[in-house]
Amino acid sequence: MKTYAIVGNQYEGLYTKPWSEVQKYTQTKPAPKYKGFTSYAAAKQWFDENQAAITATYRNYETVYDGEFKREAQHYYIFTDGGSRNTGNVAGGHVKATDLAAFAVVIFAGLDNKNPLYKNSVGFFGKTNNEMEVQALLAALQQAQKVAEPVTIVSDSKYVLDTVTNWMYNWQSNGWTKKSGEIANLNLWQQIYDLVQQQKDHLAFIWVKGHATSAGNQLVDQLLNQAMDELK
Repeated sequence: MKTYAIVGNQYEGLYTKPWSEVQKYTQTKPAPKYKGFTSYAAAKQWFDENQAAITATYRNYETVYDGEFKREAQHYYIFTDGGSRNTGNVAGGHVKATDLAAFAVVIFAGLDNKNPLYKNSVGFFGKTNNEMEVQALLAALQQAQKVAEPVTIVSDSKYVLDTVTNWMYNWQSNGWTKKSGEIANLNLWQQIYDLVQQQKDHLAFIWVKGHATSAGNQLVDQLLNQAMDELK
């Protein structure tokens, strides 16, 4: 029997009614997640996993426009950023092999947002902005793996945060494929998925507006631009 699962709105639940009746339950704001299954058991498993994910910090991210968020003493905060000076964009083209790119990662402990425990930036030639953002996230997760305390990763890339908290789970469940075509930076996302699963119980994410009022975000931007300058 076909079973439909809906998560994330007032009609959340499992339905064995025809799709013609269930469809109206999915057309709400905010839009829910939903999926059809050939068995009730499969639908129930998907429903339970996705319902739990709604409250899991590693499956959501906090949005902070003014750069200020509450800090905890026994906590690490990792700021990430990536960038590319893509000269091909001027003419509507692609990244050139000579274009400069870099990513940076900075770690602060607890309430201190002025004295980083760790700083790192790496420059590359011919990489896209998105690839550098993803590389920064991977580097942050590799550092987070070294501690047992809670870690919050702070990024100004919604592409990165939407993917790490949502899209990559759909790709993984579909055998690392997506209907719209090739998954960009697939190898990096597969590594990120594994690292998140290993430390998800103490992992959270925050989005801040880029190059605005967040001192940590400004610092990683400065570091990655220095890394690009050093490649010249």
